[in-house]
Amino acid sequence: MSYWNLYFLAKVGLTFTGYIGFNWWLNLLLWLALLPPIGHRLLRRTRAVLAWPAALALLYHDSYLPTPARVLSQLKALAGFSADYWLELATRLVNPAALVLAIAGLCLYAALARRVRFATFALAGILSVPLVAAIQEHKAQENEAGGTLASQGDGTQPADASDPDALLQKFYASEGQKRLQFTSAAGSTPPFDIILLHVCSLSWDDMEFVGQRNHPLLQRFDVLFTNFNSAASYSGPASLRVLHGSCGQTPHKKLYEGIDPQCYVFPNLEKLGYQTAGLLNHDGLYEEFAHTLEQRGGLAGKLQRNQDAPVHMQNFDGSPIYNDYALLSQWWKKRSAQSGGAPVAMYYNTISLHDGNRVPGMSSRSSLDTYKPRLVQLMADFDKFITELETAGRPVVVVLVPEHGASLRGDKIQISGMREIPGPRITLVPAAVKLVGMKKAADAPPAAPVVVNQPMSYLGLFTLLGDLLSDSPYAASARPLAERVQAPETTPFVSENADVIVMRNAAGKYMMKSGNGEWIPYTY
Repeated sequence: MSYWNLYFLAKVGLTFTGYIGFNWWLNLLLWLALLPPIGHRLLRRTRAVLAWPAALALLYHDSYLPTPARVLSQLKALAGFSADYWLELATRLVNPAALVLAIAGLCLYAALARRVRFATFALAGILSVPLVAAIQEHKAQENEAGGTLASQGDGTQPADASDPDALLQKFYASEGQKRLQFTSAAGSTPPFDIILLHVCSLSWDDMEFVGQRNHPLLQRFDVLFTNFNSAASYSGPASLRVLHGSCGQTPHKKLYEGIDPQCYVFPNLEKLGYQTAGLLNHDGLYEEFAHTLEQRGGLAGKLQRNQDAPVHMQNFDGSPIYNDYALLSQWWKKRSAQSGGAPVAMYYNTISLHDGNRVPGMSSRSSLDTYKPRLVQLMADFDKFITELETAGRPVVVVLVPEHGASLRGDKIQISGMREIPGPRITLVPAAVKLVGMKKAADAPPAAPVVVNQPMSYLGLFTLLGDLLSDSPYAASARPLAERVQAPETTPFVSENADVIVMRNAAGKYMMKSGNGEWIPYTY
């Protein structure tokens, strides 16, 4: 079998170290097909010609790469990448340490091939995979006698902890019953504006990776959610999840189907007397992002002009990205010019942190290298904008919630910047709420934010907003924020995209399912 044994041994090693999956019986069939020696030269070459595509296809099947159907569905989006960005992604695929290890393994195999029967080791390796899996499953069943979706004490409904599908079905059954109705105090018009800052590519892990986890801006907010799950790893579904946030979490595919009108956040705010608006710091053309906001997000006819702001970088497809502070400040000046009238609820989306952005004047062309300075700039822009709001003195509730992370660190399964698997490093994001315009004593020191550590998602965030609407925090008799978040609306960790689901099980460990495949442990 020559070097084919090395192929199987390498795959077994990658399987046990968590880098790929392993369909043992398909690998066994391929091993058996390659085992018998063939004397006839033409037949031997024919087998070799057929074996290579079969081996490559099996390797792809065993990997955690997107399914072929998923890749084909994204061809149009991938075609929008600039050549410069494609080159950057290609350099991330090369891991020098892994390359050196592979060369060393190949040399060692070549040196021992004539002395060691590697075919026996390859067969033992293939058969060890189902054996180890069976032992692990048996131990897991012994250790888990019933349980819940792990939620760090959030009181989730019990389900069969040994069956991830049952856990997931129970989760969606529970979430499907949850609805939030916004109401205002005594039916009056709410006394404050609402600004929702929706940030692309920002997670807790990204902030920690670049040494910015404790950025001072977060300390300016009044409530900080440290365990907030955005539940999505791509911008389109993330925008729909936040704009449908007055209902419980729905499966990915249902985001693009008929949605209960009660789930639309901004149209429901309009019923309370709000004027709603949408603003992007980009053109919104990629993957029809702006069109999705209008047609499926409840912002039809609400998106405002942004071309008057200066351009401060280019997107990965070469399109302009406008300066965040300039854009927000321009909008606020127009808002402030409106004397009296209805309160305003504005959705703002920024892609200044998106992977592949190009910043004029920066020496490095790598978006990984420029992420930290781009983050520092974005935080400075938001900080400056909040200061401008405070100076104006108008009551405003500012809600910060990222779409998803940038996946700067990557993991065993996906390279830096790849977000096909919506794991916790990507979807646990820094969400926060700021009450601008609150009256404080002149000599009062800045108060630290109320920190909420329970697992949260959009319904919990908008439940707090609903509480602020029904019981204005600006009223003299208002309840303190700490009391309002004492028993928050929690949501267990379930994140997904079109092809992959990641959830936390009863033991607090993450499980992953791709397509119609089986649930496997997700170690990162």
